[in-house]
Amino acid sequence: MSDRLQCYLTVNDHAVLREILDQRPRDSAYGRLLRRKLAQAEICSPQSVPNDVVTINSRVTFCVDAGVPRTANLVRNESQDFPNYTVSVGSLLGLGLLGLRAGRAIAVETETGGLQKINAITIAFQALALPGTPIVITSTLLSPRICWDRSPDAA
Repeated sequence: MSDRLQCYLTVNDHAVLREILDQRPRDSAYGRLLRRKLAQAEICSPQSVPNDVVTINSRVTFCVDAGVPRTANLVRNESQDFPNYTVSVGSLLGLGLLGLRAGRAIAVETETGGLQKINAITIAFQALALPGTPIVITSTLLSPRICWDRSPDAA
């Protein structure tokens, strides 16, 4: 069984995570998951992100540890104005959801050392999803390769 993440990030979401890493480089469960996502995710251009992937600004229904499903908007920053229906990528829950495809789950280490299973059930809205077959490529933490064009002339 592979320990590799099945995770997709848009170019923009990847940049947000890199910015967070630059601001919060400390060793923690969040930091370890952040580094793992940056190192192992498939990076997609906004035009080629699969439409069933949780991206920033997606509206996703999920559950934690097989609990009651909840629907929330995944946001970049936490907001006191919408605490009941937003989840920030600055939290373990939000970071865990980011990049998951609908129907997939991820086991996330908690800050207390336990494991938490986060399941992305459905995606009701994704601002970046466009019709068409996605083109995805493998990222590396230091130098991600990004595909911008599907045309045969693109090199």
